[in-house]
Amino acid sequence: MKNFPQDIEKYAKLGAALSISTQLFSTRMAGFLDRFGLTEAQFSVLNHLSRRMPEGQSVTAIAAAVEVKQPAVSKMVVKFEGMGWARFEATQSDARSKQVFLTDAGKAHLLDVQHALLPDYVHMLEGWSDEEIATLTAQLFRLVGWLDKNRI
Repeated sequence: MKNFPQDIEKYAKLGAALSISTQLFSTRMAGFLDRFGLTEAQFSVLNHLSRRMPEGQSVTAIAAAVEVKQPAVSKMVVKFEGMGWARFEATQSDARSKQVFLTDAGKAHLLDVQHALLPDYVHMLEGWSDEEIATLTAQLFRLVGWLDKNRI
């Protein structure tokens, strides 16, 4: 067993803060995204696809990246295709294998949602300096990097 720090209270507080903030933010996002006909998972998939432009990605790879089961991602992408937000293309190496691409309409919808979220983010961080926001963002991305490399 690894040696644990003597002062576990700071880690317990961190765990509580991450858990509470994650739950509160998730609930807030779910309520907001519902107005745009999206779930948090669907929003994550759209965000992921926008970062993968222009090369696209398989449903299996998308599911792994956003940590949502493959059948659910398949349903989402079919929905997005019906909305004109995504398209499937067969890969050149195997016509049975398909890549998912975000369309211009999907990117526009995602940008609309992101722009609509902006006032809430500004309000949420009211009273924070630009430096504090930049520091928090950098620290969160540092944590995200570790979490991404150490998935369970």
